[in-house]
Formats: sequence, structure tokens, C-alpha cells
Amino acid sequence: MEVTLAAEVASAPYIPEGYQQLYVLTKGESLVIEQVGGEPIFTVEDNGTYTIHTLVYDPNTLDLSIVVPGETTGFDVNGLLIQGGGSICAALDVAGAPFTVVGVSAGTLNAPSSFVCFSGSETTITAEVVEPASLPAGYSHIYVLTSGDELVIQGVSSTPSFDVSSGGIYTIHSLVYDTSTLDLGIVELGVTTGFDVNGLLIQGGGQICASLDVAGARFIVGPDAGTLVSVSTSGCTGSFMLEAGTEREPFIPEGYTQLFVLTEGSNLVIQAVAENPMFEVTNTGTYTIHSLVYDPLTLDLGIVEFGVTTGVDVNGLLIQGGGSICASLDVAGAVFEASGPIAGTLNSESALVCFDGSSVSLDAQHADEPVVPAGYSVLYVLTQGDGLVIQQVGAEPTFEVDMPGNYTIHTLVYDANTLDLSIVVPGVTTGIDVNGLLVQGGGSICAALDVAGSKISVGPSAGTLVADNPSPMLDGMGSAMLQASVGEDPVVPEGFSLIYVLTSGDDLVIQNVNATPMFEVTTSGKYTIHTLVYDTLTLDLGIVEVGVTTGVDVNGLLVQGGGSICAALDVAGAVFDVSAAMSRSGIEIINVWYHAGIIYAEIEASKPMLTPLQVFNPGGLEVVTRRESISQGYNLLEVTLAVENPSSLYFVKIENQVFKIMKDW
Repeated sequence: MEVTLAAEVASAPYIPEGYQQLYVLTKGESLVIEQVGGEPIFTVEDNGTYTIHTLVYDPNTLDLSIVVPGETTGFDVNGLLIQGGGSICAALDVAGAPFTVVGVSAGTLNAPSSFVCFSGSETTITAEVVEPASLPAGYSHIYVLTSGDELVIQGVSSTPSFDVSSGGIYTIHSLVYDTSTLDLGIVELGVTTGFDVNGLLIQGGGQICASLDVAGARFIVGPDAGTLVSVSTSGCTGSFMLEAGTEREPFIPEGYTQLFVLTEGSNLVIQAVAENPMFEVTNTGTYTIHSLVYDPLTLDLGIVEFGVTTGVDVNGLLIQGGGSICASLDVAGAVFEASGPIAGTLNSESALVCFDGSSVSLDAQHADEPVVPAGYSVLYVLTQGDGLVIQQVGAEPTFEVDMPGNYTIHTLVYDANTLDLSIVVPGVTTGIDVNGLLVQGGGSICAALDVAGSKISVGPSAGTLVADNPSPMLDGMGSAMLQASVGEDPVVPEGFSLIYVLTSGDDLVIQNVNATPMFEVTTSGKYTIHTLVYDTLTLDLGIVEVGVTTGVDVNGLLVQGGGSICAALDVAGAVFDVSAAMSRSGIEIINVWYHAGIIYAEIEASKPMLTPLQVFNPGGLEVVTRRESISQGYNLLEVTLAVENPSSLYFVKIENQVFKIMKDW
């Protein structure tokens, strides 16, 4: 270690003509002469006490060749001079400028291994002492940990061993210093550098006597994945963009690579990898973006099976996770919640609600609960028909309706700031219209509508019929065709059937049924065609006795009529008033029927008369012919068929009016 000693002139010397000035460096109390020079500046390598003296002399009288450095002393020279009792006229500043050179050395350190694999938490690095430090009395010795090429001070210790919690370049230095001259309170960890401290020391150009092993023992601790933080989650149902940013910088040693890994769920199932911390996902859920720093030569990512391999699996291969591969995975990562609005699903206890003719309540329950992000609201929407025409909205999935039909209850999750429901016009706007505004339906608004919803059929409904000709007349063959058209469409739920019922009179006595609203009658009177929608499993039409059972009887069995069977009967129906054809003779045949081998005919005559009566079988063979005496007003004629094996169909001709009659069994 070289130390430079420099003295200043305190009192100027007097140098007569012929005299010269010389500076002499002596060592120790004996003032053993070490060096001489023309300036009061000397360099020494050893510890000890030194003095710089001024000598003014005449070379003709004082021969300095007598001086042997390391042996001759200042006292020896001074003894030759008049001032020291000798005879030579010269002057020596015996007291001179004294110096004490103290031996301060930090020694040197070495790193046993320049690369230390980062364990993921705290990793210990320890330096070896190559050259021990030298400490003068009153001095202290500590070790300093710095990071990076800037040597930013991270900590101090009494031993050359430190725990580091992140990867990077670290150096352990030895420092020998005097606490009375170097105040370490000036050091701000993470800010002050080793260069800053060295600049205060004599060795670094400063004034403080201390020693710092600037080179120190250098370690590369890595790799370190660093840490990530969530930056943004954007998107809506069906597509989300996740972006992470760097919270703590990674440390990537030479030969290592950084990759970003996307995992899903608490099990950290790996879904994708990318060079940047940005991923698009199409499902809602919890996602994490991780940083991975690895050496492709030691960690083969071909083992990763997306959707199967987990981050925990990979971490288990690494030293930080108990394995043997030196790599770093930020297991915690940046966590994202990809949650758009989700409408969930609804179902109903029954797909059919029996319509009682007034009003019914429709209810649905959640099969899958909706997801309602902050700022969003839930609304329930009732639509009707395949066109999903909006009828009502409500805070609960319960609605009252007073008309039969096919209804659907939907869940809508929306943000009132982006979806203005004032655009909805009940009875006009459809669920399809609203869905078209949403991202899920091709629009731009982030909201969720359960389009399928819970379907509920309210019914059945018989609808209404309208008589094509409400006042028909029996034709010349004695029959009239009654036909009705649909006024209001019936509602026929799945599993139900539709038939048409013909009744007669105000008592609605059932006369016939048909698949179409068309019936042939052969007698005058009041008739009604009704629509009946029923479930054959609950309403047994075998109970109907034609000519006896009435529509009122059937209606009384139904919910709409106070009974318990879910079916619908259009009680009012399409009404017909069938009149008989008037003959030229003034005979009006009111009704003709056939029972137990006897044909009955009700006749209204305008005057007494004698009129022919004929009966024909289906083959046109006349089986009865006679003349009947008719009174004015009402007449009831009886014709007994004296034939074997009577037919079930006959034609009766009275006064050129022909009627077809069927046998009433």
C-alpha cells in the first residue's frame, strides 16, 4: 500500500548565496533518513511515524554522500552542524512535519461460485476471504452487500454472508474504517452506492482514512421471474382481454429466456403461453398470468399439455418448488377475474299452466344463477310467442297474464348507463330486438339476456268460431250444412288434441263431434259448433252420450267451468238457427227423426190438408207410401216401418220436401 506524505512551508527558510535547500524524510523517533528530495512530498509503503525536514546547506561544506538511507539519522546530520554542536554552517529543521502512517487494508474476497441459482425466496450467498483485512487500533471491519454494476448498497453484516430475496448481480465487499471519521449513518440502503462511499476515502480521492475492497466477490443470483400486476381486464361476455404489467423487474441471466404463462382457476391449469403478458380468453373465470424465466436446455416446455398441466406441476420441477431445475416461476402472478354479465338460466316447475279463463300466475326459478358485475342490475322479461314480443318486465321472475298463449320468462343482466330500457315498447319490441343490441347478439352493448329463457304455455284455449251462415235453411233433400271459421286461434299445448262439437238447443245437447268445424243437420232448430281442446289422458270423451250429455255437463268438468280437468271449451261457439223449407202448400217440416223402427215428423201447416208421405231406403226403394191428413198448426206424424232388417238410413219425402234421417240406436 502506497501512502503519499506532503508537507507545507509554515515559515519560509533563508537561503544565503551558495546554499541549497533539500527536504529529508525520516522515520521513527530516531529520525532514520529514508529519502531526500527537492519537494516536501514523499511516498511510503510501510506503516510508522515519519517526519519531513527542511535542510539548508552549502554543498562545499556538507557532503551528503555520507548519508546512508536507512542507517544515517537526522540526529547524525544535525550533530555535524553548528546548531547541533558541530562545525558545519547549515540549518536542519529537526522537529520538521511529523506524520503517522497507519496500515488500513480491507483485504480481498472471492466468490466460490459466480452463479447461484435463485431459490424463489431467500437465497444465501457467502464470500471466501482470500487476503485478510488489516485493522489498526480503533478501526472496525464490516462486510457490505451491493447490487448491480452500480454497486447500490443493500445491507451490511459482520460476516461475508447475505440472504437475498431477488435475483440479480450482487457483490460482497470488505470495509475497514474508523467510526470517528466515517459515519455510516450517511448510507441510505437502496440508494447510496459503493462508489459514493469509496469517493469519501483517500483511496477514492477523498480525505477519510479507510479501506474498501471495491472489486469484492461478485455473484450472479438467478434467474428471477420478477412479479407481475394486473393492468386491465377488458371485454364482455364471450371475449376478455387480460393484460399484466411488471411490478418487480425480472432478472434474466445469459442463456435464459422469459415467457409468460396463462393459467385458469385455483389449480393453475395452464391454458396458453406468450412472449408478452397479454391474453384473450373466451370464458369467464379466474385467470393468472405468470412470468417464467428458464433455460431451454434444462426445462423442456414440450411436457406442457394445455388444459391439463398446471403451474404447480411446472413449479415442482424447479429448485424453488423442490425440484432440480434452475428456473424461476412467479407462482402468485397477476390475478384476473374475467366476469362479464351472465344471465344464467331459468326453469319452471311446469311447462303448462292451465288457463282458468281469467288470469294465471307464471313463475320461474334459477337453474344457473346470474353473474352480476358491479354497476349491473337484474331484470326479468316476459315475452309472448315465437317472436318473443315483450309483454312485461319485473324485478322477480313472476308475472300475471290474462290471456292464453306461449310465454317465455327471460333474465336480463344490464348496465343502465349503457342499455336504455325506455326503448322497449311492450307489445311491439321483441327480445330479439334487445338481443341484437348486445355484444352476444352482434351489437356493442355489454349485457346478458337469457334468450332461451323458461318457456311456459298458458292454455289450452279453444279460441272462437264464427258461423259462415248463421241462418241456413234445410234444402230440398231435408238437410243443411253448418260450417264455421276460426275467429280467434286456439292454443293447443303439446300433448293436447282439438275437436269440434255440435250441440243443439239452448241446453247444448251434444249431437256430434268432428275433426273440422263442419256438420250436416236434417232438422231445423238452434245449433252450436264448439271448439274443444283437451288431453285424452285427463278427459275421457267416452262419458259423452250423444243426445243426452250437454256442453254444460262437459264444461262443468273443466277448470274453466269449476272442475279440475285442464281443457278448454268454447261454450259460446258459433250459433246457427236452421229453418225448415216451406212447401207451396204451406207445410213446414220442423223436425224428422227415426227411432226404434218408427219415423217421427213434426209438421207445421198453415191450413188443413191431405198430403202424400213417402219413405225410401238407401237404394231408392219405396218402403212406405200413404196420404196423411194434416190439421192446421202443429202435427206429429208417426210412420211404422213394417220391414225386416230395417236400414239405418232413410229418406222421407213430404210434399216434395226430402229429408235424410239416421237411425237413433
